[in-house]
Amino acid sequence: MKIKKIDINNFGSYKQYRWINNETEFKDINIIYGRNYSGKTTLSRIFKCIENKNIHQDYENPDFCFILEDNSIINTTNIETNNIKVYVYNTDFVNENLNWLHNQDGTIEPFTVLGETNIEIEEKISNIVDKLGDRVEEDIEEPNKGLFFELFEFENDFEQSKKEYDNLSTTLNKKLRDKANKEIKHNTLYKNPNYRINNIEDDIKEVKRHNFKIMTNEEVDKYKKLVEENIKENDVDKLPNKKPNFENLYNEVKEIVTKEIKPSVPIQDLLNDSILQEWVRQGASLHKNKKDICSFCGSIIDDNLWKKLDEHFSKESEELRVEIQKKIQDLKVKRNALDDFIKFNENSFYSSFQNEIKTSLELWKNLQIKYQKNIDLLIGSLEKRLKDIFNSLQMEKIEDVSDDMVKLFNEFNIWINRNNEKTTSLYKEQKEARELLRLNEVAKFIKDIDYDSKIKSISDEKDKKELLKEKFDKKINEIKELEEKIRVLQTELEDESRGAELVNEYLEKYFGNNGFKLSSNDDGEGVKYKISRDGVDAKNLSEGECSLISFCYFMAKIKDKLEDTVNHNEIIIYIDDPISSLDSNHIFFIFSLIEHKITQQKNYKQLFISTHNLDFLKYIKRLTLPGKAKNTLRHFLIEMNQKENEKRSFIKVMPNHLKNYVTEFNYLFNELYEVYTKDNLENFSTADYNQFYNIPNNIRKFLEYYLFYKYPNKESPLSNLDKLFGGEIPSKINRVVNELSHLTFIDRGWSPMDVPEIEECVKIVIDTIKEKDEEQFNALVESIN
Repeated sequence: MKIKKIDINNFGSYKQYRWINNETEFKDINIIYGRNYSGKTTLSRIFKCIENKNIHQDYENPDFCFILEDNSIINTTNIETNNIKVYVYNTDFVNENLNWLHNQDGTIEPFTVLGETNIEIEEKISNIVDKLGDRVEEDIEEPNKGLFFELFEFENDFEQSKKEYDNLSTTLNKKLRDKANKEIKHNTLYKNPNYRINNIEDDIKEVKRHNFKIMTNEEVDKYKKLVEENIKENDVDKLPNKKPNFENLYNEVKEIVTKEIKPSVPIQDLLNDSILQEWVRQGASLHKNKKDICSFCGSIIDDNLWKKLDEHFSKESEELRVEIQKKIQDLKVKRNALDDFIKFNENSFYSSFQNEIKTSLELWKNLQIKYQKNIDLLIGSLEKRLKDIFNSLQMEKIEDVSDDMVKLFNEFNIWINRNNEKTTSLYKEQKEARELLRLNEVAKFIKDIDYDSKIKSISDEKDKKELLKEKFDKKINEIKELEEKIRVLQTELEDESRGAELVNEYLEKYFGNNGFKLSSNDDGEGVKYKISRDGVDAKNLSEGECSLISFCYFMAKIKDKLEDTVNHNEIIIYIDDPISSLDSNHIFFIFSLIEHKITQQKNYKQLFISTHNLDFLKYIKRLTLPGKAKNTLRHFLIEMNQKENEKRSFIKVMPNHLKNYVTEFNYLFNELYEVYTKDNLENFSTADYNQFYNIPNNIRKFLEYYLFYKYPNKESPLSNLDKLFGGEIPSKINRVVNELSHLTFIDRGWSPMDVPEIEECVKIVIDTIKEKDEEQFNALVESIN
């Protein structure tokens, strides 16, 4: 059951807190960010109350209420009877389970993952082992005849039946295969080169289905004669039912030869004598740009003569000449194409159609000759105009035989259809005859080998085999269920070494910390563990090392809960701030452990992770989600506000700048920009004292980031502060950077903030960046809105 919301009337820093709104709920994965002392651990302790089924002893008059996904509630009155499986990692978990953090000698009390030894469980395991009995092996003369022995007997019976079934099936299949491959497949009478065992099996079904009767010898001879009759292998292709385009050709030629053109400046003698004109045109093409003296008369050919000839033989006349030549070639191609238009002869048809086809072919020959002569007439007109390019011609009417040709084509197609239909009919009849002859062969084969009797024997043996297999499988499942019960029961037994082994496994696999291990020591009073580093007892561990081992222990503690195939999807995990403030070296490794052992496996109902560390926040935003992000992920922010002398914690929806931009640079800018844009800073400092208190430190850290990005040299970022302010650092900025953001001057720790001074410092920084680096300023504003 998922947790949707929480109201906290009274619990530590939470006072009269009501959930955010009706539209907002906890999702599958919930990421919670808050600064130190904002109320993160307090919230985890409320979840811890569900885990422990009692109220935390350090809080007076606690009052809270969880609303679950079915709208039922868990509150302080029914906390002891709740059935929600919650596992919380926080400082209380570390103190309760890993008191070695406080032992001077570094010793650790033995810890386990899965509970204490239970004699009743051992008895249950023993009873199951007796019921299973011994596995049947050669070196056991008289095994305990339990379920394993029954399984052995079932297996023997099954294997024997399977062997008999395989023998019967193999023998029959060999007979079928030999008949199909050696007799039917290679018999040219059946024309079935791909005939195989599956085909003869289909034929047997066909014989059975139609109660096929074996043929007489006379019937067999009749079908054989039909099969041996020759047929045409290929159909005759039909002629196109399309009228020849002679009419279009005639009109095209007519348009060309009747076309009127004139030279630019005509030479009348040439116009009057077409032969002379063609002689001059050819002579000009032979002399131009080649000779200056006429090869015929020996006269000089000057530019004036060339000009006269060019004006006579105009561009229009040359284009017409090219058009005529092109059309002549096109007509010749069409004329020659008729020679191969009909590709069949009378021998392509069955003899019953050959006389009609021969007569039609003779008629086609006559029409072909007429059509080609008509094309020759068109070519002659074009050639005549070509010789007298400037004089148009009159086209004579030519008899078009296209309609007669179309009529003949239709007649051809009628005979072609009849011929092809006869091929189809004969092929069909022969195919049916072959099939009948083959089925007759199969029917005789069935009778000869007593097929029905063999099939019944195989079927009976198959039923027997399947019944034995069913019993065998049931016995296997019964044994597996009992073995699984043993495994589950064994996991409930004490294993004092397993906790340490899992911690060491995580340390080595996810942290690469091979020299940092837990080792056991039995001093006669029980097993205890010590932490060693490179084989030497490790004492005075850093806070980061303590956090690392603590979190590995927590993961080891819940490992079996995550791997429980039945209940794993019912557990809720709450991880509170696993990153130490003083040691952030292990951020990625802790993220990897959560990712690989929890989120990637998706073995949980809900996951809550809270942190104060922005780098860790950046990583956990990349956790594998169980579904679409908008349905399975929610980001929250915990803030502590102070009003007068009372501090209160609030859970809010994480703002976009923190949810979408995980760098501290964006975050710090937002902190300053809120001050910069606040209307009443006096009220701001009272309501949000924690944020206001950190403003000097935030100014310094923001300037360090900004100056490092702006001037990435080897110097300290703040050494470039004068470059931002034009060579002279404002005194108030200098004081904030060097005094108010540190405890160098101890009275800063208890002196009240000077609100106008802080407001002015923020204004100086923001206005300077806005003026000198407007593009960066706009980008930062956009990133937090």
